[in-house]
Amino acid sequence: MADAQSDADKIRNKRLAKLGGGGSSSGSSNPGESSGATPPLQASEAPIEAPREEPSVPQQTAPPTLAPAPAPRADGRAPPRITITKRPAEQAETAVRPRSRQRETFEEWEDRVLCTIFRITLHPEHVKDAHGERVHFVSGVVADLNEQEAPMNMTIPMLDNAILEAVAASPQQKPLVYLLGCWKRVMKQLRALRGANADDPKLDVLKEAKKICMSYCIFAVTMPEIYGLPPAEDNALAEHLLADPECDGGICHDFIMEAVSRFPEEEEVRDAFVGAVEQLSRELAQMTMNMNFKPYVQALRSLVRYPAITDAITQSPLFLPEAESIEPQNIELDTLLGPWFRLSPLQGDVALNYFMGARTRDDAYIRNSQDALRMTLRTHQDELFDIANSIIKSSKNPRERLLDWFALAINKNHKRRALRINEKEVASDSFMINITAILDRLCEPFMDATFSKVDRIDIDYFRRSPRVDIHDETKINADQKMSDEFYSHQASGANNFISEVFFLTVAAHHYGAEAANSKLSQIQRDLKALEEHVADFEKKREQFAHNPQQLALFEAALKKHKDRIEKTHCIVSAVQGVLLDDLAQQRSLQLVRYICVWILRLVSPQSAFPKKPVTLPLPEEQPETYRCLPEYLIYDIVDNFKFVTRNMPHIILPAQCDELVTVCITFLRSSEYIKNPGLKASLVTILFYGTLPVRGRPKGILGDVLNASPFALKHLLHALMKFYIEAESTGVSSQFYDKFNIRYEIFQVIRCIWNSSIYRENLNTESKVNVNFFVHFVNLLINDVTFLLDESFSAFRNIHKLQDELEGPHAASLDETEKKDKEDALQENERKAKSYMQLTNETVSMLRVFTEALAPAFAMSEVVQRLADMLDHNLDSMVSEKQQNLKVRDAAGYGFDPRKLLSDMVSVYINLKDQPNFQLAVARDGRSYKPQNFANAVRILRIRPDLKTPEELATFLKFADTVQATKEADDQEEELLGEIPEEYLDPLMYTLMEDPVILPNSKVTIDRSTIRSHLLSDPHDPFNRMALRIEDVVPNTELKAKISAFRTEARERRIAEIQAQKEKDGAPSSADAIGLIEGGSLVETNLPATGDSNDRMDLSEG
Repeated sequence: MADAQSDADKIRNKRLAKLGGGGSSSGSSNPGESSGATPPLQASEAPIEAPREEPSVPQQTAPPTLAPAPAPRADGRAPPRITITKRPAEQAETAVRPRSRQRETFEEWEDRVLCTIFRITLHPEHVKDAHGERVHFVSGVVADLNEQEAPMNMTIPMLDNAILEAVAASPQQKPLVYLLGCWKRVMKQLRALRGANADDPKLDVLKEAKKICMSYCIFAVTMPEIYGLPPAEDNALAEHLLADPECDGGICHDFIMEAVSRFPEEEEVRDAFVGAVEQLSRELAQMTMNMNFKPYVQALRSLVRYPAITDAITQSPLFLPEAESIEPQNIELDTLLGPWFRLSPLQGDVALNYFMGARTRDDAYIRNSQDALRMTLRTHQDELFDIANSIIKSSKNPRERLLDWFALAINKNHKRRALRINEKEVASDSFMINITAILDRLCEPFMDATFSKVDRIDIDYFRRSPRVDIHDETKINADQKMSDEFYSHQASGANNFISEVFFLTVAAHHYGAEAANSKLSQIQRDLKALEEHVADFEKKREQFAHNPQQLALFEAALKKHKDRIEKTHCIVSAVQGVLLDDLAQQRSLQLVRYICVWILRLVSPQSAFPKKPVTLPLPEEQPETYRCLPEYLIYDIVDNFKFVTRNMPHIILPAQCDELVTVCITFLRSSEYIKNPGLKASLVTILFYGTLPVRGRPKGILGDVLNASPFALKHLLHALMKFYIEAESTGVSSQFYDKFNIRYEIFQVIRCIWNSSIYRENLNTESKVNVNFFVHFVNLLINDVTFLLDESFSAFRNIHKLQDELEGPHAASLDETEKKDKEDALQENERKAKSYMQLTNETVSMLRVFTEALAPAFAMSEVVQRLADMLDHNLDSMVSEKQQNLKVRDAAGYGFDPRKLLSDMVSVYINLKDQPNFQLAVARDGRSYKPQNFANAVRILRIRPDLKTPEELATFLKFADTVQATKEADDQEEELLGEIPEEYLDPLMYTLMEDPVILPNSKVTIDRSTIRSHLLSDPHDPFNRMALRIEDVVPNTELKAKISAFRTEARERRIAEIQAQKEKDGAPSSADAIGLIEGGSLVETNLPATGDSNDRMDLSEG
């Protein structure tokens, strides 16, 4: 044999020396070289010693005949051999009863077992083993045995060369495939000897065979040159991790355990596993659920069950790259865990498989497809949770790195909440929804129904180097300067695991599921616009009918757009299917409950909610910790509940509503705790959605709670009225129109609770205790009714005019431009009418409800004249000859029911009929008050007895008589006063003042009711525009006394004059002159006969 060693031999021997055995090309071993490099063995293994020169095992049979030596290699050297020596076993017979073979010696047993394990043979005539599997004839080993004149038995020292020869002869020269099969067979043999004595030499043989097999498996992964193969570009272990662990080419538990035991001493083994997982990640990044992804998921699930491997893969550079080095959209592709979390049925091509032809399918097909999609996603998310949970539980360092990875994915994707999202610059919905789902699952252990661990969520989390980045987030009630100052002072200590997971989950919902929901709404709007565009585009086909080439281009473009529409429909159905998952949304609701309780305890720590109710109003001093929180904590509550109540209210349990109602009422009652007016309005939206009827719950999800909760009964009505007032001025550009939507939702909530006598009593209390507050509320309600009726009727007048112009006799004379302009104007007015009429109906209805319950409050001097003027003006528009201008086609299509609206207005008159101030205010309306209008209204309503009973109509006519008499009396009162001195007249209304007050800044004297009414809409002095409150005005007692004396003197003087004149003329007394006509109604007496030109019915018929 040649003395010189090849480079491969040197590498091999160096590697073998480290593993515990020496080797040379000649097969001899040097004990001195190998003894110092032997790694520690497991406790069940005995240390390896250098081989002795003479074997001491007694010879029971004659040695077999030696086979001829193999021919030398072409280079003159003997076939290469690697020998890993074993410690000679004690020469004792095995304790295990031998098999029923005729007196099998230990050497024969060793030969048989090793040949079976490694599927080799020393006899060329043997080509298959007992199981019919092909065996490899190891001619080189036979030659060595012949050369040494040793018995023709396979032994441990000869195993190295045998393995190399067997690998060289194996199909396709895949060493690891062959060696993994050997590994499983040696483990099977070891399990068969599980009950043997510890000093059984057979155990020693099998343990040495196991060790050698593992060493050569590692060589196959890390040093393929040993087998004469070039260095592999791919990790050889990766494909075997994907195989079934039970098959010969799969990685089993025993193999992994043996490999893991070598991690401390052999970094190459550790790196091999890390490299394999990295390769699996890269391969999976190119796959979707349409492909064979399951083995990749199972492989990672299996590996992370071993803490050492988990620690190793989480230290991979791919696991957690630097935040600055990776773009948001690449996290799901280029990080180690990303491809596993990216998989989802939401991926475009996968969604197509579930919803192919969705546009033409019925709802049942879509629902079934969504059920199948949810089942697939749930299964995958269960597997992802198993992976994440295993990493979390392995040890502290992997857990911390996994949380860092979650934080990286969340913090880099803030743009997902932008108004317009660029899909190429953010992570996909698939990825973010999976992250949200897994974090939800991680929260479950500490989110119990009793909130026992809510105090473990640290209020100083964001002041302790938090993983969640909120620097650029809008804060609940702090500007950027205040927030930066607050967070510049770090809190001591470290954040606990519960706090980390809680805040990561809240942020994940904001940028994950809630962002997907917002994007879905935008996709649906874009889809509708695209469908309209395609519909218009199809109409142009005739333009290209005579040009085949252009027609072909047209059809290709049309197909492209239709394919895009089809794909978008599939994506919409898929996203809806994912978001409408009952189980996922129930977990979200549980998170929302915890957010509610945590925030309420933060702003009202003394209550320890829900053990005790929150005390309202909240303290004026707001906790800085609360003020500087990101406002998405509250937006998550709003968005989640709105989505659930709108789409799947059946999953909400009554017990889940208490915390939600408390949060809404608390921050509407103490609205100064929230800076964003839109966020405050969202709290009203929650209550509004919660009162919408659903199946089995006519009062909605929250209706029963609102009508039964002591906290709601005490605070809800005041909170709603307070925000009704605040909505008048929110500080945003759209505040004028936003307030009507807000107030519409407030009215719906009030309608839900109005049957409760407790709420009506509370309203009565508000009107007496908080007079200014209530007057302000009433004034705004009147303002709204006035504006909405004016806008609605203005739109109907325009529609009436435009319809006549477009369809009347002069329509043919319009050119195309004029016709197009009028059609556009008509569409705009129709849109306006529909929008305003819904708000008008609801606001007038609420005015009817409130005046019925609190008539005296609406007759206060500050508001009564404006209310009377508004009612008279609109009554005149609806029942006089002006009603013809409101006649439009299909009034119901605009939500316009004239008789119903008229009935509500008449109800307001009836509700206030006994209020002298209201009677006088109606009588003093010199612009619109007409007795005939009351008669016309009665005639119109008589057609609909379901709206007003005869008794109600009679009451209305009696009120009209009272007003007419009041007007006559007031006219006489004015005549009695005669000429009024200028100083006694109100400078704004030019009426005789009753309670004059001096404005502190301008020093102008004005009637208290006038300035109070002005301040309801404008908090400034009307004469110099300086800030003014009603509390600042100074009573002008001296002037009030003069006015009182003037009234008395003028009345007495005038009455004396009239009486003297009447006595002189013999006329009846003034009391008789202004008395009511007995035996009938003054108004009814003057009703026109049927068919009179004043009997206007067109509007009511419209």
